[in-house]
Amino acid sequence: MSDFTSVKLIFTITLVFCFTFSVFSENKPVFDKSFFPNTSSKSSRHLNSFISKKTFDADVKEFNNTAGSDGAGTDFTKLSGTHTYTALRLERTELPNVFLHVVDEDSIQVNQLESEEDSTQKREQLIANQNNPKTDNSKENSELQKKKNFPRSLLTGEKLLHIFLSDAKAEKLKKELIIYGENHVPQNFRNFYFALIDLFFQYPVIFVFVIFIFIFIINIISVILILNYTVRRKNHKARYAEVYERMYEEVLLSYIFGEIEWDKVLVRLQKINKHRNRRILTSVLLNFHENLKGEVEKFIPEIFYNLGLYKDSLKLANSFNSYKKAQGIRELTYLYPKGAKEIVEKYVNYSDDMVRAEAQMAYIRLNQKNPFEFLSNLTKPITRWTQLSAFYMIRLYQLPVPSFSNYLYSNHPTIKNFSLQMITYFQQLENIPEILDMLNSRVERTRYLSYKAVNDLRLYEGRVSIRKKYRKETYKNKLEIIKALKNIGTEEDFQFLEIIIKSESVSLKLEACRSMYFMNQEGRERLVKMSKEPNSDIEQFIAHITDNRN
Repeated sequence: MSDFTSVKLIFTITLVFCFTFSVFSENKPVFDKSFFPNTSSKSSRHLNSFISKKTFDADVKEFNNTAGSDGAGTDFTKLSGTHTYTALRLERTELPNVFLHVVDEDSIQVNQLESEEDSTQKREQLIANQNNPKTDNSKENSELQKKKNFPRSLLTGEKLLHIFLSDAKAEKLKKELIIYGENHVPQNFRNFYFALIDLFFQYPVIFVFVIFIFIFIINIISVILILNYTVRRKNHKARYAEVYERMYEEVLLSYIFGEIEWDKVLVRLQKINKHRNRRILTSVLLNFHENLKGEVEKFIPEIFYNLGLYKDSLKLANSFNSYKKAQGIRELTYLYPKGAKEIVEKYVNYSDDMVRAEAQMAYIRLNQKNPFEFLSNLTKPITRWTQLSAFYMIRLYQLPVPSFSNYLYSNHPTIKNFSLQMITYFQQLENIPEILDMLNSRVERTRYLSYKAVNDLRLYEGRVSIRKKYRKETYKNKLEIIKALKNIGTEEDFQFLEIIIKSESVSLKLEACRSMYFMNQEGRERLVKMSKEPNSDIEQFIAHITDNRN
């Protein structure tokens, strides 16, 4: 089966609508009688002559002259015949101010007003007469006809309209629509307008259904147009940026390598006063900063300043939007360091993590003599991204490494953890007392990094301390303590490890066997001896840790 599409949905809805409309058409009540009054000054005698002259057919059966109006009644057997007949006769009368009115379910009325000023008043009177017929005969005939068509009358428009509106509201709405048509709809379209109103009040559900289909189609068309516009707009922006980026790169590279002078650069850089083009220029210079090294690198900040692009970056750095603020700080850091120093310090404790991280990295980049001085004044945590970036910039730019023991007693655990990692990586052994002091920290990760520092720096002074803290530690920290004993343990720790092998979980047992096995020869002999005990799994552990694949 093919995939479902919106075209198939529209086609299905159209078929359902046609089927529903045909069902209603087959069960509609017919118009047995149509009444054509003429409220002009013509008499019944004149009306007879008028009918004959205007080619009315022989099926005109009765005339009426009441309250200054003349009329003629005819019989029809089809609903469509009534509207067709009425519209044809109205065209042939050539009379002004003629309109169509539905008297009840079975009758319609065509009226001509005496003057334009009285049109609204006459129409309201006719509607009132519809609700309160003056003759008992017409009322009886109407009731009789309703009784004849009672089963079908349940499906009439007025019955269905009650689902949406009350009788009073429906009648009021119909009256307002008719009056509006008399006053605003052109004469050539007025008959169609009144016929449409009558049809709507007879079949409101179908009209509502048609409206929903129309709205649905409009929505589909709108979505298609919007998507098409969006795609075209996006492609246009991409092509625009690509063309100008290539042009700006060629011009600026020619200047950097001394092929042209600055005056020619200003002439060949087109549309540099437009905001979009200035953003393209900034991105080109950032790309140059990342890829061009050596003597040519000094031209990049000069170009950035001479073109006035630093003003745009300053506006971004002072923006209320966090993303724009971080973008501005980054541009100033790499392309206008002098201006960046003035604003970076006030953002190192900014509430937004992205802005704060960008400002902290900028501080490290711009203050090469003491890049980590800001850690002493931090009131906000330092993010993981900042820690990774700081480590990367230390290695990339060969920044001086301070003694991180100064920051181990910060109020923020993130600063303590970062300092422990830096002490471990740069092997700052002069900070051993501070590292051992961190073993008593309340923060689990801080203790974990302390155990790791004891292991990596081979701090034999901490062997006894970490062994005493084993029982109260978490699983992760226990595992790190056992790993540390493999490198700094002695024969005094064999009994401690044997207890772990006999009582702890499988992973801790395996790590304890590994520590004893690689500690010294005596440890391997004790493991072999323990493997001979009944119900011992030590042989499997030894096979695992001695396998080169593990």
